[in-house]
Amino acid sequence: MAVLLPQFQAECENGIAKQTRKIVAGLDETFFGEFMVLVLMDLRSGYLVLEEITEDRCFDTWYAKTTPRLESLGIEVSHAVSDRAKALIKMAVTGFGCESGADVFHAQQDASRWLGARLGKRVTQARNNLVAVQAAEDKAAKKADVIALVSLEVDKITAEKALEAAKQSQQDYHENLQGIGDEVHPFSLIDNNANDAERVLQGLESRARAFEAIAQGQDIADNKNTLKKLRNQFGALAVSVSFWWLWVNETLLNLEIGNIGLEQWLTTTLLPVVYWHHKMRQTKNRKAKDKYRKAWESASAAFKAHPVTATLPASEIQRWLLWAENMARQFQRSSSAVEGRNGCLSQMYHNGRGLSGKRLKALTVVHNYGIKREDGTTAAMRLFNAEFPDLFSWVLDNMGELPLPRKGRERLTFNPLKLLDVPS
Repeated sequence: MAVLLPQFQAECENGIAKQTRKIVAGLDETFFGEFMVLVLMDLRSGYLVLEEITEDRCFDTWYAKTTPRLESLGIEVSHAVSDRAKALIKMAVTGFGCESGADVFHAQQDASRWLGARLGKRVTQARNNLVAVQAAEDKAAKKADVIALVSLEVDKITAEKALEAAKQSQQDYHENLQGIGDEVHPFSLIDNNANDAERVLQGLESRARAFEAIAQGQDIADNKNTLKKLRNQFGALAVSVSFWWLWVNETLLNLEIGNIGLEQWLTTTLLPVVYWHHKMRQTKNRKAKDKYRKAWESASAAFKAHPVTATLPASEIQRWLLWAENMARQFQRSSSAVEGRNGCLSQMYHNGRGLSGKRLKALTVVHNYGIKREDGTTAAMRLFNAEFPDLFSWVLDNMGELPLPRKGRERLTFNPLKLLDVPS
């Protein structure tokens, strides 16, 4: 089976129509003892373009592994999202000839490592101090020590204020941590206006200042210059928004609509509705889902009230709805799908007590052609927009008869009542 699965993928890839396919790629490496695996995924479809064992992760290795794959599939990487590893940035800029976008997940993770645990400790310490003061107060009350009670009352007020301040700082931290993701959208969550790089940068800078104020208020030192590292990613985070708008405008230009009013309706009215609906269904975070729902409801109301909506026939609206859904899915600001694949490989590595090159190729094919989403599509179907044979049925047809199990030796049974022949 491990030999047949790569043959199935090769047959499917050779049978697709040759054409240029633009993708937004996610790149990362995952480590297993003495070797590592390079992972390159189309973030929209989830198709694993490359998943290969190697010994290093330098630019030359990435370039040598990815270039033949992209050329054989006719894939052009228009945008690449990754962490801030130098080889991955160079791969995007030099290897793919596109912008390198930062990953929202890693930006949030940096802030979390700096403030998250420390703020939690501050809250715990403040709560323990308040409990200790209250216990001392109860003890003094039993002894009727008036002087001690007066002193402890002041300590209690101070401890309550410290606990309230720690809780408020923790709440502000969580809001601004989520706020990093809220800023990196092509539309504003507040008014559904189109975002640009400058507006995204301003929003991210406000989050950084909030983190700085929280750290100063709770006396948390930034020994590893996390805030500077976070600010250095803001430009790369804003690139994802700029690139997406460039892609939208380029697509509309190629369609040659010739109607400025229709183009404005598409970009300012229809796209926000489809985009927020897509994000609302995609996220599992309850607070984020509530924000997306409010933005979607606001955009839906504007869509229904727009005069162009009433003039277009249902078939025309359905046509543009499919276009908008495709564009909404092309906006990618995180490589979390690649991180998820890395975690899946790690589990398979430990459960299977190892991971060989042959097994990895088989697992890649199962991911691309065997795993289906709720809509019944595989990653290959979403990327190539084509139907492929059922993987399981194909393997059954080509597997042939399985060999019979080895016949065991005939077991000897000894009769204690029978004398064995003894040579004279």
